[in-house]
Amino acid sequence: MGTESRGGIAEGSRVWLPDGSVRSIEEVVARRLPVLSFNKEWDTRPVRYGANQGARDHSVGEVVPVVPSIWFDGAVREVRRIGFVSGRVIESALDQRWMTQRRTGRQAWEWKATEALVLGDRVPLSLTAAYFGAEGRAREGYFVGAMLGDGGMTSCTPEFHGDPLDGAVQFMREFAVENGCGVREIPQGAIVRLRFPFRLGHRNPLTDRLRHFRVWGQRCDEKQLPDLQLSRDFWVGCLSGLIDTDGCVRQRVNPRGTLHGSVEFATVSPVLAKQVSDALMRFGIISRVRVDQRQQKRGHLVNGHVVMSRRPIYIVEVSRATALVRLAKVLDLRIGYKAFRLKELVNTVRHISPASSEMHGYDESVGLDRVKSISLAGARPVYGVTTSPSGLLLVDGLVLGAD
Repeated sequence: MGTESRGGIAEGSRVWLPDGSVRSIEEVVARRLPVLSFNKEWDTRPVRYGANQGARDHSVGEVVPVVPSIWFDGAVREVRRIGFVSGRVIESALDQRWMTQRRTGRQAWEWKATEALVLGDRVPLSLTAAYFGAEGRAREGYFVGAMLGDGGMTSCTPEFHGDPLDGAVQFMREFAVENGCGVREIPQGAIVRLRFPFRLGHRNPLTDRLRHFRVWGQRCDEKQLPDLQLSRDFWVGCLSGLIDTDGCVRQRVNPRGTLHGSVEFATVSPVLAKQVSDALMRFGIISRVRVDQRQQKRGHLVNGHVVMSRRPIYIVEVSRATALVRLAKVLDLRIGYKAFRLKELVNTVRHISPASSEMHGYDESVGLDRVKSISLAGARPVYGVTTSPSGLLLVDGLVLGAD
């Protein structure tokens, strides 16, 4: 491995891998792991007008596993922190290369260094990185997602709270029976509290499932999915369970009378919000993570006294028409009114197609994220790799230069 002065992203940066997992850039370099890249060079020729310029290749190719040819690490460099509209953040060296879309004229691809980025620059997101592992089934995914949303996982017996007449509660009843657990229902106003006891002196199978997926015992602000190679089916179930419990489908009419809307998932765990956003992008669904200015007030027991604290709420929002249509094809919602509202919303926006034209040169394999903030981040160790033939790498879902 060399330490040459050539671009690089800061330690801790999250690189997407072919097995469906995410690893820090320093681990990728240390273990020489394969990464996700594109199988062709992008057309970044300077834009020229007039006759005999030749047709521009707007395609970006396919996302494929690639073993990097060069690895470099450990150099301490000045770093800038780049924030995007989607909520994603990348920290990179000043000479790290970025693939960006030209802002004027024929909006073709062009390379830019970190130090040349400005607010509003557009950087591609990959919408075809549909690489998953093999761990978990759809019903396990729904169970884990619903428990992360409206479950209790810190006492002796798992609990779930919900409307006794909706599909989520019915699923929990059935899943408990499938795993040999009992179901004890305790009415609490309009909802029911489900407890899933097992034979005295034996390990509870549902607790074991939650332990297997490393969510048992998590507090609300610490909730996150494990660093396992989770399957596509598991993620379909998990996203459905999360949105059925802590999600909503909104419909709005703008001043011109046009109906539009969004699907949102809310949590006080920033890590879980990030994981949901990443999983959606693997399905080709663009979302953004925003922080609600209103804060959720919760009580904590400290030295025998309840101390109130406030936590920000992180909201994963899907609002683009094409993203909503794709999301509806992925989700298997069990709460009737949410499923109906999503179907109604999709029927309204289905006719809207992605912005595309010869002038813009968009490719359906990528979306665009915009630079929202640029700030100094001090000196940090930076790492990088070189990939062929495209010289590109997926970092946090964004397409960055990799040579």
